[in-house]
This record gives sequence, structure tokens and C-alpha cells, in this order.
Amino acid sequence: MPADLMTTVQASRSQNTVTTFSAGTPFVLPGGTPRRGLKLHILATVATSSTTNTVTWNLAVSYDGGSTFNTGLFTSLSYPLTTTSLPLEVAIPFDISPTSVANGTQIRLDCTTAGAGVPAVTYQADLELARP
Repeated sequence: MPADLMTTVQASRSQNTVTTFSAGTPFVLPGGTPRRGLKLHILATVATSSTTNTVTWNLAVSYDGGSTFNTGLFTSLSYPLTTTSLPLEVAIPFDISPTSVANGTQIRLDCTTAGAGVPAVTYQADLELARP
């Protein structure tokens, strides 16, 4: 899909420490997702100094205007990192509805790296329709 037709949820950023990183301002979906849902499309370049590292992305959802985020509802697989830089494309389909129209719903992308080496993960995320 052409890049200009996608909505950016997470601008390009790099993560070089073993941690969970919640980046940027949450993205607001006032009425939830369309009837057929949305897909978070993540493009990444991944590498590590050791073959023991992994990376996982998680879509956190807030139903109360951003006070609390529910994690673990929409999670990618855990991807092993290699010492050679490789491209990676991940899709996380999701479908949410607001519990209150006044609060709407907010989504946030969390990136978790784990392992003994030094990870090098550069990624960005865009929204697209799950099924056109």
C-alpha cells in the first residue's frame, strides 16, 4: 500500500537497550476501529551483538482516555535477532470498540527487547485496513 495512504502511529525510532519502550503520544481512535478492524504494520531493521536477543511488539489499548493502558491483548511473535542486520515486517491485526464515546480509545506501540547482547532495532508503525 502506498505510504501516503497510511496513518503513522509510530515515527521511525531506534532502540539500543534491553528494555520495554513506550514511545510518543498515544494515537486516538475516537470511535474504535472500522467494522473490519485495522492492522498495525511495523517495518523494522533488526540486529544484535549476540544471538540471544529477541524483539516483541505490543499494541497497548486505553479505554479511559489514556489513564491506564491494557497490554498483552494484541502482541506480535517474539523474533530472534541475528548479528547481521535484517529487514523485518510485522502485522498486528486488531479490532477495538470504545467503552465510552466521551473517552474514546487510544493505542500505543510498545517495543520490548530482551537478551544478553546489545540490540539494534529501528522501526516505524503505520495503520492500515485489516481487510479492504
